[in-house]
Amino acid sequence: MTTRTELLEIISNGENSGVEFKRDVIENHALARELVAFSNLSGGIVLLGVEDDGTISGTTRAALEEWVMTTCRDKIRPAIIPFFEKIREVEPGKDVAVVRVPPGFDVHSLWHNNRNTYFIRVGTQSREPAPEELGRLFQQRAPSVPNCDLYQGLHWLTWICAACVTTSPVSDSSIPGCCGCRRLADLAAKHRDHGRRRHHCQRPVALREGSQSLSASCRR
Repeated sequence: MTTRTELLEIISNGENSGVEFKRDVIENHALARELVAFSNLSGGIVLLGVEDDGTISGTTRAALEEWVMTTCRDKIRPAIIPFFEKIREVEPGKDVAVVRVPPGFDVHSLWHNNRNTYFIRVGTQSREPAPEELGRLFQQRAPSVPNCDLYQGLHWLTWICAACVTTSPVSDSSIPGCCGCRRLADLAAKHRDHGRRRHHCQRPVALREGSQSLSASCRR
């Protein structure tokens, strides 16, 4: 939990590689862009209700927490479940919402206008990575193959060829022909074989989304 004193100190230090200020009237894809960039680096926080210069404008959006969680499900691939809290009366009559994401286990992208776009955090800016940067990011976060349906359901498994920077969901579709892509064919095959081998244990798994507790079954 963030105290009012801690929040004011963060605001006084300004935006950086792990902190972004936003009004809460922004479009959902604008929030998703910042969270994707943070998740693709080392994690970070978006403060909703704070101007770029650090002035506290406060939150005004109704059902803000629900809007944030829906944004993270609908506009981010794979979906992210952020930590959300609202700090009351940071200034008289003005609240600030803290949306925090950890570094991702996968490479995340913004889903907007029927396309995926990757973003990374560079200083105080969230920008699209160069092909070489994106290739290195995928190499650093190469997905393992956990024997768990819950993991498969929450993650949109994606492979990338560092040689030609071709991305594709792992599926039975054909593998493009460059040498880097051919080396990744084995990874796709492992995922397909895993789907045929698994058995089910039906262990209950608890998840947290904002102030709501969710439940699901790990079918390992």
